[in-house]
Amino acid sequence: MENLFKNKFEQKLAQITLKLQKLLFYRIIQRTVLMIFPFVLFGSFIKIIQITILRKDSFLTDIIPKLNNDFVFNHINDIATALYSLTLGWVAVIATFGAAKYTAKHFHRDDQMAGLTSISSLLIITFTYSRVQPLSFHGTVLGMRGLLFAILLGMLVGWTFKATSSSAPNHRSKHLSSNVLERTFISLKPISIVLIVSVIFSFLVNITYYSDLPNNIVYSLATNYQSNNALIQLLSTIGFSLYTIIASFFGWSGIYSPIEIEKSDPTVLNNLNYALNHHTAWGAPNLFTSNTLYHSFATLGGTGSVLALIIAIFLVSKDPDFQTVARWTMIPSVFNLGSSIMSGIPVLFNVIFIIPFILAPLTCMLMAAIALQLHLMPPSVYPIPTGAPGLLSAFIGTNGSWQALIFSLISLTVSVYIYIPFVRIAEKLKTIDNLALDEGGISDDENLQ
Repeated sequence: MENLFKNKFEQKLAQITLKLQKLLFYRIIQRTVLMIFPFVLFGSFIKIIQITILRKDSFLTDIIPKLNNDFVFNHINDIATALYSLTLGWVAVIATFGAAKYTAKHFHRDDQMAGLTSISSLLIITFTYSRVQPLSFHGTVLGMRGLLFAILLGMLVGWTFKATSSSAPNHRSKHLSSNVLERTFISLKPISIVLIVSVIFSFLVNITYYSDLPNNIVYSLATNYQSNNALIQLLSTIGFSLYTIIASFFGWSGIYSPIEIEKSDPTVLNNLNYALNHHTAWGAPNLFTSNTLYHSFATLGGTGSVLALIIAIFLVSKDPDFQTVARWTMIPSVFNLGSSIMSGIPVLFNVIFIIPFILAPLTCMLMAAIALQLHLMPPSVYPIPTGAPGLLSAFIGTNGSWQALIFSLISLTVSVYIYIPFVRIAEKLKTIDNLALDEGGISDDENLQ
């Protein structure tokens, strides 16, 4: 250990990580996140095509207005929407299958039945009762924003199989029993329990619509309690940004989104009205908003400034897996789609990367706040086209300020240097305990508790 990690901070972080990696729930989470990577990557590339070419408000169609007027493009967009919805848009469905499968496999229960039961449970819980749309679901829970719930549900289903059913036939061999009826009757009790509880929970979901409840509370605080005091604005923006970053790290949703259009923020609208009336962003009344700080300088590559992580991997990592993931996820991250790099390394739920994932964007926001206060650059006040590269967000939002573009490059450079030591730690730890090596999920090691 001391030969790999030279200072006390690295050694302490490595010790904490290795202890966590011996825990069953942590290994299940990490392997589940790795399992969904190809679906997230495919969906990310589909999303890029949509946000840069096919949508009427996209980045490239603003530059080439007639690009998507053709009838063919509308049909391509429909196909792209379907592909995105059934991959990245439904990635939680895949994740809950994996979490249930790995949990049940560890306890020598029927992992396939557990995975299928978990999928049914998630779809029942997220089903929307509507006479207008007979078959619809709460979409936010089925995508990346519902990942935490899906994984926890999968582990709960796997534990239910462990508690209420006997061992799967031939569980010690490489293949389960081919007698489907035998396996079905062994798993019938946990399947019935899970589905009945899911129906009850689904009823509660449709009454409360729990998936939007946390965000609605936070959003209400963000919009209903505005202040003209610059310090309060700064603390408020940093606080809500921190909430969004942490929520994203744990597979949940925050109130700030790097791609989708946010609900109207009064301070953002005031800045835009000022710029339209005065024909300049200089002198805008609200220097510290989600647009001027978070979207412009804290989402370079997506939440957590993960474009910096990719660059850090290119610069210092020799691990072939890291290099491969970085190459495949570079393009999505350029357009602020960070989901693929977050599941491919993985960054999600990974204790090694929680510090730079939070520290990099917050550092850039504080640097930007100082620069804005000193009038070194104008604030970002104009709308940013969907699919604009993260590095150009501040440049576009300030209507072409070269100061803002230079500061974006400085922010990216600072973020890269923040990520570099953690990439090295992750690479060294991978040589000690590579969570992706165990075939089929969780191993039967005695030290997994």
